[in-house]
Amino acid sequence: MLANAWSWWKTLAPLALLALAGAPAQAGQADPLAQMVQHKRYVEADRAIAERLAGNANDAAALAGSVDLALARGHGGHLQEARTLATRCVRANPEASLCAEALANVQAAQARAGGLFGLVRQARPIRDNFERALNLDPKNYRARVALLRFYLSTPFFLGGSESRARELASEAQRTDPDLTRLMRALYALEEGRPGDAEQYILAADLSEYELVQDSQRDLLQELASAHLNAGRYAESARLFQELGRRAPASELGPYGLALVARAQGKLTEAAAQLERAALVAPRPYVYKMLGEVAEARRDKRRAISAYRAALTGHPPLDPCEQEEAKARLASLKGR
Repeated sequence: MLANAWSWWKTLAPLALLALAGAPAQAGQADPLAQMVQHKRYVEADRAIAERLAGNANDAAALAGSVDLALARGHGGHLQEARTLATRCVRANPEASLCAEALANVQAAQARAGGLFGLVRQARPIRDNFERALNLDPKNYRARVALLRFYLSTPFFLGGSESRARELASEAQRTDPDLTRLMRALYALEEGRPGDAEQYILAADLSEYELVQDSQRDLLQELASAHLNAGRYAESARLFQELGRRAPASELGPYGLALVARAQGKLTEAAAQLERAALVAPRPYVYKMLGEVAEARRDKRRAISAYRAALTGHPPLDPCEQEEAKARLASLKGR
């Protein structure tokens, strides 16, 4: 079980941090700083944070936003910087939910960076700070979702609790039924009930819960990918289409449709979807697959340009994929 928990932290924590750090939370009332970082408007967020701190050096929203920004950018020394800012936020604003939440997010990042030992050491402080954030502001929906995911993914001896996860969702039923649907979808998937998870998430309207829409995106991607892996192409395409509709700023919808088309041998359709994905977000992994599809279609010129884009984009491909893209590019140029 501990290994499963660590696997969750490695794969989901980086995405969760972007969606969960920030300012006071209430449907339709997300702080502008949190929204700026959520949409990767980092320069604008940096300027707005500086302006707030110039007026009040201990402004809770500005300090929590600066934690979010440091974690999102991930530059050298960002964890220590984020920890210093989060500690300052908590000390200056001990009754601020967003400061407790910011500290929990930093601890989650440190747990991920520290490997399995880091998770063991940080698990209970993460839980305690998310719980404190929610106690200070029961409408902090980001902290509620983050805490639910913690309870579901963590062994009981480190603070996990499936029963408490269910309680968190039920507590929000009266005031936030759509948020409850998201949370029920998350624990249904964790319990091995993907059909129920799909039903819950498709019934949820999270348009007013902007700062947890990444959780919705990740859940739809996982469900769609499960259908794809099982050869249920129509079901997979339906969910990837829904993902694209609900998260138009993400490349994952068209990229997923390209995966479905490629699996069915529809290379022209796959290439078109990958071009769409690259327009939304020119990620290296999108270009790498575009190169592979172009190569299969005997479009040498497009394959070469796609592999070049894959090797020069950011964030970079992992080392194995880089070597594969380099080898494919060299082979094409040598023909």
